Amino acid sequence: MTELNFWQYVKNKINNGDSLILTVVFDANDSTPGRTGFKMIAGKNGDIFGSIGGGKMEFEVINEGIKNLDSADFRNYFNSYNHYGDTPGSTGMICCGSQIIGFVKIGKDDIQTVSDITESIEKNKSGLLSINKERIFFSSSDGRTKKFSFDKSAWLYEELIGIKERVYIFGGGHVGLSVSRIMSLIDFHVILIEKRKDIFTLRLNDFANEFIHEDYVEFAKNIIEDDFSYIVIVTPSHLYDKDVLRAVINKNVKYIGMMGSKAKVKTLFDELKKEGIEDKLIEPVHSPIGLQIASKTPDEIAVSIAAEIIKVKNSVLF
Repeated sequence: MTELNFWQYVKNKINNGDSLILTVVFDANDSTPGRTGFKMIAGKNGDIFGSIGGGKMEFEVINEGIKNLDSADFRNYFNSYNHYGDTPGSTGMICCGSQIIGFVKIGKDDIQTVSDITESIEKNKSGLLSINKERIFFSSSDGRTKKFSFDKSAWLYEELIGIKERVYIFGGGHVGLSVSRIMSLIDFHVILIEKRKDIFTLRLNDFANEFIHEDYVEFAKNIIEDDFSYIVIVTPSHLYDKDVLRAVINKNVKYIGMMGSKAKVKTLFDELKKEGIEDKLIEPVHSPIGLQIASKTPDEIAVSIAAEIIKVKNSVLF
């Protein structure tokens, strides 16, 4: 389920005259399966779409939400749930985490808000979804870079909507092609940077949203620095890799990964340190890139890279 799928479903239901309960994970800690930003919508007939984590707790939340649909004096509210096994007040789930889940009634009066949200997502244009006790509304993102925030005392949940995670792939060869394919499947905006114009893998790449034929280092100046940006370095040469890494290593992005053997990575890191680049900038770089699953082929390497990126991204997952 993508963000766009979810809000289009909500829009269609409202256009059909349905009143709905929107449940949103306002906050989540430890190992709870429903992370901050997870959403689920439920109607009177029991139709649901989305998820706030599954299991017994989700079933109870659905029933509570539907029961409240007929309440004439309904106001948005939130409940806290702990899933620490047999501890006092626990839901009985043993995932060892906690959630704060908001209940929001939406219907025909909210159609413009929902339409604005879907339009923002379709245009990949950032906006700010806000929920308080009274209503749900959508406004300018006002330059924010943090995806989620929840102020319990002020009763205000905010979430950046409409901008996809974006991956900058430096290198359009076999691995770059495979990474483009898998990252598009998981709903990333894929930007491929390749200085060469005559390689056949570019002709095979129907997955990237943007193709940049430019010097790698020159393009690095254009990287958007926020929690939505991920950088994958898979150029055809260790010298290009080093140049790109040097150009992006101080960027304020969510992830930087560089392909290479342990020996190559150590050599490049040592060379960068001799140039005066500090350990604190080098240490966060994921290299050798990807989860270590003994991947060999370009597709296997791409799977390992995507898995590592998902692991990083899911600390603040929609």
